Amino acid sequence: MRFLKAGKAALLKKLQRAYRYSELRKLQQWLKGKTLHWAMYLALALLLLSAVLGTDHYRSSIFYVVGLEGRELGTVRDGASVEHFIDDLTAKCCSFYGMTVEPEQTVTLNREYRSRGEDDVAAVSEALRQQLRFTAEAVMLTIDQVPVIPLASKEKVDEAIALLGDFYISRCNKLLRVSLLEEITATPCTVPPEAVCTPEAAAALLRDGPEAGEERMLLASREGERRSDLPAAPPLVHVQTVEEVTITEKIPCGVSYRYTEALWCYQSRVLEPGKAGKKEVAYEVTRENGREIGRRRVGERVLEKPVTRIIEQGTASAPALGSGRFLWPVRGGRISSGYRSAARPNHVGIDIDHPAGMGTPILAADDGVVVEAGSRYPRGNYIVIYHGSYYTLYAHNQVNRVSAGDTVKRGELVALMGNTGRTRGLTGVHLHFEVRLANQGSWSSCPTANPLSFF
Repeated sequence: MRFLKAGKAALLKKLQRAYRYSELRKLQQWLKGKTLHWAMYLALALLLLSAVLGTDHYRSSIFYVVGLEGRELGTVRDGASVEHFIDDLTAKCCSFYGMTVEPEQTVTLNREYRSRGEDDVAAVSEALRQQLRFTAEAVMLTIDQVPVIPLASKEKVDEAIALLGDFYISRCNKLLRVSLLEEITATPCTVPPEAVCTPEAAAALLRDGPEAGEERMLLASREGERRSDLPAAPPLVHVQTVEEVTITEKIPCGVSYRYTEALWCYQSRVLEPGKAGKKEVAYEVTRENGREIGRRRVGERVLEKPVTRIIEQGTASAPALGSGRFLWPVRGGRISSGYRSAARPNHVGIDIDHPAGMGTPILAADDGVVVEAGSRYPRGNYIVIYHGSYYTLYAHNQVNRVSAGDTVKRGELVALMGNTGRTRGLTGVHLHFEVRLANQGSWSSCPTANPLSFF
């Protein structure tokens, strides 16, 4: 301690000796007792004022230059106001999109001297509002490792897949299995927040396939400009479902024939009409995107047994009833369409009309037995008469006047002219007249002949 005090004393003496012989000491001795001129005081005051004003001007010309990706947006005096505006804009975007977002570009604040600078906070804020882009942390739904649709989280991806599956699942059937043919994964990504899809929109895009890709690109673009960092179009996802479907089906009734010589060979009658049965059949149906691609029968249960239809068929040989020379079936009628004409090559009869039109009598062209009389499209009301070696057909009748099994004579009234069947409203009232050569089969399977050759 004694040595430390001695050192301080020696140092103090050295400083006093240096001051005694310095220029400052000499100036002080020279000014002692002297009076300065007023001009000197004025000059000193002006010099001091200029220094103060210069310092204030310099300080007032210091601004923060706001830049965005190398572009100058403007100048502000308070850099904290810009930072506060960016924080407020970020918070509003987070609230609007419902997720955390961050500015994509870097905003710079450089303090510089600008002699003509302006504190233009409003212009800088508006430029930042229009030009500042934001990004969000999301997950990209990928199909077979191809990026397709960004969603907010992995949970949203699972929700979109569930919605997609629900679209193709029938609530009426028992679901056995559901699977996706493609591999779907979720990987982290950074995208514009407006490109992030909701699970409902993602499910619709996956369901609609490439047709919705362009619409999505416009949705995810900014100011209509396509972004190269977004996937172009989603591929189609194939959802395969396997369901158990139960269907009630008919069991056809069998037909049993009983033969009798009490009827001619062209005659038959129904003894028991029969009835179709019912059965419940279970199928395992495989669908791909709702379209059936296969089914397999897995079981069945009879609900109602069928009743056999019993038909009594005649075996007696029928006599040759007709003469083979026909009477014109409509007195005063004329041919409106011929047999297999160039215009109607499939027309296997002739059409006869009459000026009297509806209700004109139709006559039997020859002796015979009525084998059929009924109504069936496209013939409408019709009659078939058996003449031994041939049949005649009278179709589109307004009303039939004979029934199956009736014996008719040449020229006897059998029906009235009409336009039932396929002629209704098209070709008008007329008689369609056919001739078929009889053989061992039914009349409808017999070969046709030109009716005009029988007159």
